[in-house]
Amino acid sequence: MAEQSKGPGQTFGGWLEEKCQKGGLSLRQAAQKTGLSHTTIADIIKGKKPAPETIKNLAAAFGGNGDHQRQALEDKLLTLAGYRSERPPEDEPSEPMARLLDTLSQFDEPQLKIMSRFADFIAGMRVKQ
Repeated sequence: MAEQSKGPGQTFGGWLEEKCQKGGLSLRQAAQKTGLSHTTIADIIKGKKPAPETIKNLAAAFGGNGDHQRQALEDKLLTLAGYRSERPPEDEPSEPMARLLDTLSQFDEPQLKIMSRFADFIAGMRVKQ
C-alpha cells in the first residue's frame, strides 16, 4: 500500500527512520521500545502503511511523558498515515503547549491560581514591549 506524505517529502516511514536514527535505535531496539516486531518497524520504514493500533504504540513510545504530548503525536501520525485530514494549526496544541498542559494537569487548585496570575503578568509584559 502506498504511503501518505505530509509536507515537503515527509513520509511516515521517514519519520520513523529519523526517530530511530536520532535515538540510536536499531530495528530490534525500536521494536522493543514500541512493543512491535522488528519486521513491522522495517516494513513501515520501507513504506507500508501502519495500522491505527500500531500508530498508538508508536505514539506511546515516542510521544513524551504526558498524555497531551502523546495525543498530539498520535494525531500527527494518524494524519501522516492518511487516516485523518490535517486540522488547522490553531486546533492543535504545539509541542511546547502540550508539554505545558501535561505539567499543569499535575497542579492542584492553589498552584493553578498562581500560574494563572503569572501567565497574566507575562502576557502584560509582552504588550508593553
